Amino acid sequence: MSYSADERETTLTVTDESRVWEIFSLMPTFITKMRKAGVEPYKVTEDGCHFYRIDYEQVSIRKKSENKREMSEEQRLAAAERLRKARENKNKSE
Repeated sequence: MSYSADERETTLTVTDESRVWEIFSLMPTFITKMRKAGVEPYKVTEDGCHFYRIDYEQVSIRKKSENKREMSEEQRLAAAERLRKARENKNKSE
């Protein structure tokens, strides 16, 4: 079964007593993030719903940054050059 974008959601629930996050997700990007973080679902339904339980300490809430980093064109070019060199060095060592 395929869900529309407004039907795909992720829900996190926690109680003071259990201090375990119960997570339900239908969002492919979130499911991929969980897999990359090494978190496996304890249940996956036929229609693709993934269910997780993770420790309370594994979720953090951060304040949204008020200041976006602004770079001049010169800084942007210098950063791009550093990244290019780093990638070249990485490929040489492999």
